[in-house]
Amino acid sequence: MSDALGGAALDEASLAAGFDRALRAHGVAAGTRRAATFAQTLRALPPETTRDLYWRARVAMLPSIDDVDAFHAAFVEFFGSLGEADALHRLARGVEAPPRREGGDVPKRESVPPSPSERAAGEPEARRAPTQLLLASVEERLAERAFEDVSDEERAAMLRLIARVRVAAERRASRRRRSAARGDRFDFRGTLRGAARTAGELVRRRATRRRTRVRPLVFLLDVSGSMAPFARALLQYARVTAKARPNVRAFAFATALTDLTPLLRSAADEQLMAALGTAVRDWGGGTRIGASLRTFNDRYAQRGAARGGTVVVLSDGWERDDPGLVAAEMRRLRLLARRIVWVNPHRRHPAYEPLVRGMAAALPYLDAFLSGHSLRTLEAVADAIEGREA
Repeated sequence: MSDALGGAALDEASLAAGFDRALRAHGVAAGTRRAATFAQTLRALPPETTRDLYWRARVAMLPSIDDVDAFHAAFVEFFGSLGEADALHRLARGVEAPPRREGGDVPKRESVPPSPSERAAGEPEARRAPTQLLLASVEERLAERAFEDVSDEERAAMLRLIARVRVAAERRASRRRRSAARGDRFDFRGTLRGAARTAGELVRRRATRRRTRVRPLVFLLDVSGSMAPFARALLQYARVTAKARPNVRAFAFATALTDLTPLLRSAADEQLMAALGTAVRDWGGGTRIGASLRTFNDRYAQRGAARGGTVVVLSDGWERDDPGLVAAEMRRLRLLARRIVWVNPHRRHPAYEPLVRGMAAALPYLDAFLSGHSLRTLEAVADAIEGREA
């Protein structure tokens, strides 16, 4: 191992900063935050072997699995020619180590971390720490990944992580009242009824308070070509929300409006996406936002689906028809809904401006305008649903 690993030569922060510079030289943008995490990891878990150092660096500093080759090259260059690191790299990529050559310096099999199936049942948790940290790193990267960039292999893990997002539920006070030990209004009738059971003696003073109900929540999801990956993720969040609270409805629209509410409770997680493709006939088609909003307002919103509740619209705002219809229907929806949240994945770009006709027509009627493009930003959507925008 090179002098860079000498304990007294460099402190943890300098070591992490130097390795960050080496990664940048190989085209890997780790960043100062990951470098700080690497330094904290080295302080908390000082590496005893090259294998320990490799996995601590990889878990903390590797921004994407696509950069694993460049990361390995930077690691070997910065910390020295490490045969053990080469073996670890081959194992991580699923490649068998080459056969031992005469006079070659090939690491022993014991120096490579065993696969999960090879671990003994009673193995101490301390030896499993690198794997646990690696899983946490994968989840962290998925939390920042845009839904459209998630691969087929990562989609199942992404759907499991969506189930952990906080369920938003805004409550309202009902006109109906119920008995309560610490109510805010004296219950004269209830007190008299109680006195009738105690020979007319007013033994217990009763009180009432207003009931609370969860406000309705509606998801209107644009399933046109570019919005399809984001619609799948937001529909999964709608399903998680519908399982945890009442009054949740979901609709898909491209050229027409489709009610997806029955799928939220009937379809299993693994069947939801297949059922979605079957239920929505215009999946991946063009976008008629104004006509779809008009159908929703006429058939559902005025009949109580959105009255006093929150409407979450997912769309990039590209309207193939007259944008004046979008403005007119948004004005109608504004009179019925308590809050309108618009999710546009393009908003994540710093230079984005809502210049497309449909988006510009809808913007004056919104309470919140968010990107919602990743798992991390779904938390902001949940905050907006409850009226807790930053």
